[in-house]
Amino acid sequence: MFAIPIKFQFNIESEVHRVKETLDILEWLTKNNYRFILPVGINDSKNIKIEIVRKLVEDEYDQKIYQTAQNAILGSWEKNNGFIKKINQKLIGSYVLDELTVILTRYGTQGSYVTPNSIIINISNIPSEFLIKTVIHESLHLMIEHLIKLYSVEHWVKERLVDLIMNIEYKSRFKMQSIPDWVLAVDTIFEEHYPNIILIIEKATRIYQREK
Repeated sequence: MFAIPIKFQFNIESEVHRVKETLDILEWLTKNNYRFILPVGINDSKNIKIEIVRKLVEDEYDQKIYQTAQNAILGSWEKNNGFIKKINQKLIGSYVLDELTVILTRYGTQGSYVTPNSIIINISNIPSEFLIKTVIHESLHLMIEHLIKLYSVEHWVKERLVDLIMNIEYKSRFKMQSIPDWVLAVDTIFEEHYPNIILIIEKATRIYQREK
């Protein structure tokens, strides 16, 4: 029995929803230099009909690809979920993640999350054994998102905080994201106050307000 139970979701309707969500925020994704994937054949994102999106998704849908990814994540989760639970307990003020739903997709960005307990993992162009990194990253987002919203934390500060948690707990095993230079000021605050995530976020918010 996993310390944090996990279940998976993947189907055509879920993929259609993912594509639609991605199309809705294309401008924001482009502005923030995010890479994303869409079905082949989507050219006019503003006016494309949902029926066309569904047909394009159906043309590319292969159940075996999702099943392979699920099996790989399950194997890695067995080795990691106990440690993730310990991180959750260690973070002062974090949301208790007592279950996890993993939505597998081939579209959109590499990963995202939906509170309280769901994460979306893009399985395209990533070896199955490396998917666990995104699972861990998005799980950490779920643990602190209530504080991110409470303090209106800026996007890149939020991403840096999650990367810093991963970096210290996994001893620099994972590569960190590229961020704007001003966000690096968060590092000192993190080092001084970890694992008090409430205090870290309070102080990080002041940095962003000063930079605006």
